[in-house]
Amino acid sequence: MDENTGTPTPPAPPAPGAPVPGAPQATADRPGPASDTSKLLAALGYIFWIVALIAILIEPYKEEKFVKFHAIQALALGVASMIAWMIPVVGWIVGIVILVFQIIALIKAFQSEYYEVPVVFGLVKSFIGE
Repeated sequence: MDENTGTPTPPAPPAPGAPVPGAPQATADRPGPASDTSKLLAALGYIFWIVALIAILIEPYKEEKFVKFHAIQALALGVASMIAWMIPVVGWIVGIVILVFQIIALIKAFQSEYYEVPVVFGLVKSFIGE
């Protein structure tokens, strides 16, 4: 608060090089995407399972941790979704929940962030290398 006018003072700008609150932070064990193509492959894998499969098979991307993380998780969600939709009523509800998680993961991948889908990540983390 400014003592003379009673108006709130704006917060000081962050120091150069300081992490921005709320921005995705890449760490040594979880690097961000190497390119925009990597980010796009990771995000589209949640919609089209064939994109996730191609992403983990083609050379420049199969070794990239960000793409591999999202591609394997997308494949697991895709398989779970196909199985769920085959079961009447309860499976359909589970299928809708899986669809919601796919959309959340797609958005996070497109924002260059990692998103661990509950239950699914626990099952696939050995394939991802974590």
